[in-house]
Amino acid sequence: MENLIIRNFKCFNDISVPLNTLSVFAGANGNGKSTALQALLYLRQTIEYCAQRNNEMYVYQEPNGMNVGLNDTYCLALGNTNQVLTRDSEENAILLGLYEDDRKFHVRYQVNDNELFLTPVEVMNQRNGVSALFNREFYYLNAERMGPRIKQDIKFCDFPSTGFQGELTAQLLGDTNFNYSFKVENKRKYPEEDSPRLPQQINAWLSYLMPGVSVSASCNIETLSAQIRVNNSYTKNDPVIAPNIGFGITYVLPVLVTGLIAKPGCFMIVENPEAHLHPSAQSKIGRFLAMVANTGVKLIIETHSDHVVNGIQIAAAKGEINPSSVIVNFFNQTETSNQPELESISVNEKGELSSWPKGFFDQTQIDFVELFKIRKQ
Repeated sequence: MENLIIRNFKCFNDISVPLNTLSVFAGANGNGKSTALQALLYLRQTIEYCAQRNNEMYVYQEPNGMNVGLNDTYCLALGNTNQVLTRDSEENAILLGLYEDDRKFHVRYQVNDNELFLTPVEVMNQRNGVSALFNREFYYLNAERMGPRIKQDIKFCDFPSTGFQGELTAQLLGDTNFNYSFKVENKRKYPEEDSPRLPQQINAWLSYLMPGVSVSASCNIETLSAQIRVNNSYTKNDPVIAPNIGFGITYVLPVLVTGLIAKPGCFMIVENPEAHLHPSAQSKIGRFLAMVANTGVKLIIETHSDHVVNGIQIAAAKGEINPSSVIVNFFNQTETSNQPELESISVNEKGELSSWPKGFFDQTQIDFVELFKIRKQ
């Protein structure tokens, strides 16, 4: 199992975050989930900026003098160096890395006062070729995905993806050259849909989440635009433009598409896959993502939904994912700690969690107790 190493970065003085095949980041707002993801995203951005590319792999062995911006790429908005260096840090340096057993990869950054970038000054790399972080393909979906639009712009991509905010979903689904050549692997095919083509599989999985809903896409390279149209039982087989339906379909569609196209052995990071979904669909998207991870995609989910976690537990109990491949990282805050505390929770073959700490998706029970007290008055 890999461990994400974070030192002197934002709220973390020194922490090691375990990453399994399927890693769930959970916890209350402001307790370090996003910071941990940002550390990994910034490390990836550093590789893309500073490493050499050898075919489909990055090779990063030593600093090259380049600075790495703190904003924009991977939707990062870290501000300036005064805002990313831990408040009580004893040195003007940040270290980010991925360790596995005795194999280490980390980057040490020099932090200058009030700058918009960090400067890598040391690289320790014993992991080239043996970490998903160095693959060309790296899939990330931000919590703030593109809402319903009449059309989306199209652009060149280094590899097929839906973009950081799902902004390339229509382009990918509407690209007939890609869709006629790409086949969804058998392990990710919806059980009741035989066709391996992406549009058919997307609609099968979409109907699993939202019965009766389907989409179609078109892409026009002359106008540099693409469009998604939506059909359901109320549109009488006359597809409508996305804004006429709502946010749920638009927000979950890039999650489904990315889950079906992501290459095994590569990172896929999804923030809030439950956004704008009904609880039943939230549970089902948890099962879908567990299925994707079970095909070898290194998946990280940040979620506030107990339904998503429930779906993953069901997937483990049904054998849709090996329970030993799942870890739930619960970030919590205590009055005595100088940084967020981390408790890693495992799942067994019955779908049971190894622990249920205070504050971990327990609000339903807390509210029921409160209602019970009120009714007794």
